[in-house]
This record gives sequence, structure tokens and C-alpha cells, in this order.
Amino acid sequence: DDDQASSDDEVSSAANGSGDDNEESQVSSVTFVPPDRPPQQVFVNIQQRPNPNLSLPRINETLTPTLLTNSLSVLTHSTILEAGLAYAGFGKERQERNNNSRKVVWFKSFYGVEPTTILPFFLDIKAEYPDICYKDCLMTMNWLYLYDTYPVLSGRWKYCEEYIGAKVIEYGKKMAVIARRKIVFELKDDVEIGRTVDCSTFMIHEMRLDPSSKWFDWKTHSCGLKYEFALAIYEARVVSVRGPDYPSTHDITVFRGGTTDEDINDRDQNALYFQLEEGDKCVADSGYAGEPEKIVMTQDKHPKDFKEFLARCKNRQETFHWRLKAFNILGGRFRHGISVEHRMELHRMAVDVIVGVIQYDYENGHPPFDV
Repeated sequence: DDDQASSDDEVSSAANGSGDDNEESQVSSVTFVPPDRPPQQVFVNIQQRPNPNLSLPRINETLTPTLLTNSLSVLTHSTILEAGLAYAGFGKERQERNNNSRKVVWFKSFYGVEPTTILPFFLDIKAEYPDICYKDCLMTMNWLYLYDTYPVLSGRWKYCEEYIGAKVIEYGKKMAVIARRKIVFELKDDVEIGRTVDCSTFMIHEMRLDPSSKWFDWKTHSCGLKYEFALAIYEARVVSVRGPDYPSTHDITVFRGGTTDEDINDRDQNALYFQLEEGDKCVADSGYAGEPEKIVMTQDKHPKDFKEFLARCKNRQETFHWRLKAFNILGGRFRHGISVEHRMELHRMAVDVIVGVIQYDYENGHPPFDV
């Protein structure tokens, strides 16, 4: 009986893992490593730092361009194209395997316009701000066109989010200064009907510090900001940008600089209504009804060829609006700004830069269609 009890105790001890032999075997199984298999580092969580002696695969440094720095003395189409694609992730070998047309398509997919447009724009910025970094200029263009979040940009440009956030705003403001200089209201030729005008609304995040129906845009059923744009009919030029204004403000009210209930001297004297000289007229849609001395709209009494002319003018204007919204910072929902005034200021900055970029594009091989 005692032998049987002792045997039962050994079986129970082994089952519960309390036997001496079993403890030795457990320790042995944990610490033993076969000689032909070196120990591998195991990370418990994503915040654990890796072994500094651990050999990691290195990124091919030839893919990271060193051309577009502030020390570059000569900027060309090819250097912008090569460096811009490298920053976007297209390696040197891949670029060499593809023709120039495809590489330009790739470039436009990240920056919105071709290198032939970027070159004169960057050179003008460099002339005004000699200390700029061309890489940061490209990063700002990439931000304006794709409007990625800072973590996404951080992975692409290898900067921290704090650096990116500060730089895109800083460079955006510098670009806006240069872009505004391209907008000239005067026409080269003295013509009676020489401009088109229309308003466009862009989506933004809610103005939570100033909740009101005045921010409501009935087209997008959300919060927005309205701008008025004027284009020259017989020239490839943007001649006027006004805004931002409330989306609830009628187009003709923006044009007049105020309502008809206000005294004309109390209205905004910078409005397009006051900029037009006597006898000058703009082509516009029905939203501008009420100012026949300043606005030309399609009417039933007009001959067919004149109606077609007006239609092409208005289509040309809408094409410009489409080009604005091809940049995601304007085509999507604008999310920057910590206050109402700050958000409107940054949005106007983005509008100015993109209008300027489109103007540079007009002047470098991509003008709007003729009427």
C-alpha cells in the first residue's frame, strides 16, 4: 500500500509539474539554443528599441536625390523631373527604363503640373527668397496637389510631421506672394467684352467657433468658402481673384461689393463692379442678372453665333474652376486653421498659389482653349 501511494504521488507530482526532473527539463527547454541557429531578437511591443548592433537592410542611397537643395546653382527641367520622381519613390533604374512622356505623367500625378511649369515658378521664388530649399518647394507642391496628411507625407519625404507642418505653410505663403504678382487686371487690347466672371465654392471643415447658416453651401450641402474669379477672354490670363466670402452670399452681391440696400459709396470699392471701366463688360451666367451695363448674359434675342460665343466663354471659365479643384486641397475638404480667421487666411493662401500655378501653366505650353 505504501509503495502504491508513493507511486501515485510521483504521478501526481509529474502531472502538476512539481517534480525535480520536470523542472530541470523545463528550464533546459527554454534556455537551450541549437548551435547552428543563433538567437533571434524578439520584440515584445512596437515601442521597444531594436538592438543597435542588429544589421538592417539599407535603403539604396542613390534613390535619394541630392540635387534639389538650397545650394543648387542651376535648375533645369530634367533635374526637377528626376529629383521629383525620386522623392515620390521612383528609383533611378526605373526612371532609366521609361521614356520621358511616362515620367512626366508620373510627375504630374504627384505635383499637379509638369516640370516645364514648375521651373519658372521655382526660379521666381528663388529670386525673391534666395534661402529656399527646392526639396521643400516640391514637398509643398505635393501637399497642395494630393493634400495628404502629415504622417503620409512623413513617409514620403523622410521628415517628421512637425517639420512638414511648419514648412508647407511657410513655403505656401512665400509661393502665394509670387503667385499674386501674376494676376493683372488690365487687358492688352481695348475690347468691350473682354472678360468672363463667375463664382466657385470650396468645401471646408465646419466653423465651430462661429456656427451659422451663412457658411452653408447649397451645392455641397456643407460648410464652404466662396471666391469670384475673372478671366481674360482673348488672353490666357487670370485677371481677378476675390474672396473668401460666405457661400450664402449671392454672386451678384459679390460682384457689386454689397447689396442694393447699401449706399454705393459704402460698398467694397475693390469689387469687380468698381474695377471695370465705363463701357467694359463681362460675360457671366444668370447668377449675375441685374447689371446689364456691366454683365452680358445669354438672351433669346441674341443670334446663334453670339450665343455659341457666350457658351464657349462660360465653358472656358468652368474649365478653370475644374483645374482649381484638381488640386485636392481645393477639391476636397480643407481642414487647416485653428480659428475662423486663420482658416480663411490659409485657404486664401492655397487659392492664390494654385491660381498662380495655373497661370504659369498657361504661359508654358498649356493655355485654355480659344473662344
